[in-house]
Amino acid sequence: MTLTRDEAAAKARHVLAATEVEPFTHDELEGDAVCGGFAFTAGDRGAVIGYDGGYQTSMLELAGETMETLVMGWLVEQRHRHGVPDEAPARPTHPCPICGQPTPHQDRYPASVCRECESRAADRDGRRIVAFNEDLGGGLIVFYAESPAGRQSEIAEDVLVTRRCWIDGIECSINDARFGGVVVQRLEDSAG
Repeated sequence: MTLTRDEAAAKARHVLAATEVEPFTHDELEGDAVCGGFAFTAGDRGAVIGYDGGYQTSMLELAGETMETLVMGWLVEQRHRHGVPDEAPARPTHPCPICGQPTPHQDRYPASVCRECESRAADRDGRRIVAFNEDLGGGLIVFYAESPAGRQSEIAEDVLVTRRCWIDGIECSINDARFGGVVVQRLEDSAG
């Protein structure tokens, strides 16, 4: 956890298009070093800025949410994303098409890769990438994990245009998921 509250506030101001944001302190969110982060409000809008660089925003009243529900939704999603066990009933899985590890299954994404493999995604030349939703409405934005200008400061244009990435030399597709988030799937012709 290297993200400070001030850095998170700067990102919240950007994603909420606000000049000022108010911290929404939440012990469970801020205390979870893997899945947590910081939360902020700006009028009727809220944002959770994750320690891992991701974020989620909400037009709270329009979405019928409170900051508490936004934060709890973030924690549930991130714990699922990072494979942190929860008390929920077992979900269906399929073997990751890259490494074989059990991966949460959705019929819409039958060839989705596990989070560990997704974390190794790179462009055609092997530069590691990270991807997020562009904004509350979805959309895909892909950055290089590292660049001369700093972490996640350079857009991976080729990946964004082609919607292709590589994991351990295996070609995959990368897209925004239907209900938020990013999904990486092994391409069938790469099934070798």
